[in-house]
Amino acid sequence: MIEKTTPSEMIVHIGPQHPMQPGPYRLNVKLHGETVVDLDVELGFIHKGIEKILESKTYLQGITIVDRMCYLAALSNEEVFCGCVERLAGIEPTPRSQYIRVIVEELSRIQSHLLGFGEFGHFIGYASMFMFTIKEREEVLSLLEMVTGARITHSYIRFGGVREDLPEGFEEKCKKVFEGVRIACDEYEELLSTDTIFKERAVGVGVLTADIAKEYGVAGPALRATGVPFDIRRNEPYLAYDDLDFNVCTQKEGDIFARVKVRLDEIRESMYIIEQALDQIPQGPLFPEDSPYGRRTPVMRVPQGEVFFRVEDPRGEMGMYMVSDGSDKPYRVKVRGPVFPTMQALPPLIKGESIADVTAIAGSMDSCTSEADR
Repeated sequence: MIEKTTPSEMIVHIGPQHPMQPGPYRLNVKLHGETVVDLDVELGFIHKGIEKILESKTYLQGITIVDRMCYLAALSNEEVFCGCVERLAGIEPTPRSQYIRVIVEELSRIQSHLLGFGEFGHFIGYASMFMFTIKEREEVLSLLEMVTGARITHSYIRFGGVREDLPEGFEEKCKKVFEGVRIACDEYEELLSTDTIFKERAVGVGVLTADIAKEYGVAGPALRATGVPFDIRRNEPYLAYDDLDFNVCTQKEGDIFARVKVRLDEIRESMYIIEQALDQIPQGPLFPEDSPYGRRTPVMRVPQGEVFFRVEDPRGEMGMYMVSDGSDKPYRVKVRGPVFPTMQALPPLIKGESIADVTAIAGSMDSCTSEADR
């Protein structure tokens, strides 16, 4: 907690409900004039107890629960949960299902980055940017709805496969949507690169160094914006990522502008990944033919054991530790999400900056309080 102030200092509380803050948490900021001299982050305002809830649900019911950790990363959450169960039960998803999972998870990454980018523009007073990005995001959500039947919380991934196959006409719809998203991304980049006010608020502001990022366990775009090319899809490939060609998007500056640029580049790279997956996707069943698990296995029992598995969430490393006691419910589930360490990096990132830049810096980290308060 922040220590007592001197007569020339004051404490300002930003949140937990604030129009320029990405989620219900509180920043307790100590100021000397308009300069931040100390800061702490206060969480826990929307704690949901998801890890404990999972211990009282069957494995199939748990898929619906993990969706709710962060609706912007629902499919990544499903992937890490189902991946743990698959490793405990010795299930290998079929090649076709692996490619379908890649496609929907990359679509989820695109819509998450578009919303995060638009919200950030709103936080710094660039309200029209939110209107631009939300339009493209709706098109991407329509693609997800076409496959999973839902726009936000999907309950789509299953142990060893996926609930439904890709629908007829999906590839053609993807091409049409991606054409618009690529044009929009080019327009966003031109807008941000030529807007003097935005550059003054973003270039050289809120610099996160690679050493600080590593010390706090920051991952995802915020880490890659410091020049560290760490991406679990590349470093520890899962699903069909090892068969796909893509770049790990990085920048070196570590400031607000770099974090925004990395997310724009990742949107383009995700579209490229999806196009490759659609070209290479093999025919075949959605579930292993010799597996006792399938689309609907409400009373499945998982062999005893423990496992840790991680995937590349839109915000970084999403890891899950699971213990099975041989019953139809997990004995223990522990989530290591990307948002908590990202938020713990805010104090060293913001100290020394102006109070006017606090919301810009916090917004550029694209955190999701719901996931941290799981």
